Amino acid sequence: MIQVLDEILLSDDVVKNFFEHYSNTDFREWLLNVLPEVADCEKQQQDNPWHIFDCLNHILTSVSNINAQTKDLPDNIRRMLSYVMFYHDIGKPACHIRRFGKIYGREVDSFFGHNLKSEEIAKRTLSYFGFNNNEIKIMLKLINKHDIFMFIRMNDDGNEHHRVLSNDLLMEEIEDLNSVGDGKTLLRYLIKIGRSDNRAQNPQMTKPSLKMLDCMDQMLDKI
Repeated sequence: MIQVLDEILLSDDVVKNFFEHYSNTDFREWLLNVLPEVADCEKQQQDNPWHIFDCLNHILTSVSNINAQTKDLPDNIRRMLSYVMFYHDIGKPACHIRRFGKIYGREVDSFFGHNLKSEEIAKRTLSYFGFNNNEIKIMLKLINKHDIFMFIRMNDDGNEHHRVLSNDLLMEEIEDLNSVGDGKTLLRYLIKIGRSDNRAQNPQMTKPSLKMLDCMDQMLDKI
């Protein structure tokens, strides 16, 4: 069954292929035995302006998006990144709250700290899928950091929680990623992860973030 999941997660149309297999009782029971959180993601709506899909469809769409960006990478790296995207939001249902969003003028779904919960779930289960200890360390780090781009801006906007994109910021992130591998390479992967995540969200909200990610890539070329 692991090979079947690999084939699904590395396909061009992950959403279609996943649900075709998920309708099969044997595959569904096997997957939910390992990752019961998938069923929670299937039920979890994402009622906020950033999202157009429920949690599971967002996850699966983001996996297709990472695959489109990694076709020139080694097979083992492609597999790692596809699973990173499969896990990146799997902790959202456990972190779900309804809150009043001032900038939206209404109640919205929020998922504070879901990156840590997703990392926890991945730490519990990634070895089951045959990843070695070094791969798991890298994957956990990428899952943990997948949302850092929410807090990076091209220019100072006066928000104390936001950081301005700069060479110093990139070097800071590279140094952090050096703890589990080659930091510059891993930051390239993290940018692909951010881009894949954005492209599975509401396109009316993500243009500034995608532009910033492209700029990060260009700045990395000079480091």
